[in-house]
Amino acid sequence: MKHVFIIKRSKIIFALVILCGLIGGYYLFGNYGNIMETAGSAGSKKEFTIITTEYKAKMEDGKIIEVYRWDPGILFVEKGDQVTLKFYGVQGAFHPFEIKGLGIKGEVKKGRETEVSFVADKEGTFEIICHTHSNHTQNGPMVGYLIVD
Repeated sequence: MKHVFIIKRSKIIFALVILCGLIGGYYLFGNYGNIMETAGSAGSKKEFTIITTEYKAKMEDGKIIEVYRWDPGILFVEKGDQVTLKFYGVQGAFHPFEIKGLGIKGEVKKGRETEVSFVADKEGTFEIICHTHSNHTQNGPMVGYLIVD
């Protein structure tokens, strides 16, 4: 006697969604991809290099669109850490930026490095925003996040 198993398409799609969610969770919470974290205790020195990147895509109508990003886009530090961010301009002529809520401002120019140092004395999530590319109409948002625990 033969056994025939019928699997509905909706069950296959559901299983694929679950599998993608598990892989995505591993990718995100396993500190891979566009996330940078350094180990250490609070009050330690943390140094990050952040580059400017640009992505371009050709739409179906032939229009070229582009977007700018910070890479890595998420940084984790502990409250009390001495933080040094070294921004390096790879794409785009210049990127005036601000770390909102921390009062830190600067400008990154193509081919140059801009360094800012500070003590992470407030807990929270702080946006690293480029004022040139602050929304989708300006090829953005070019935003990263500094997370202070």
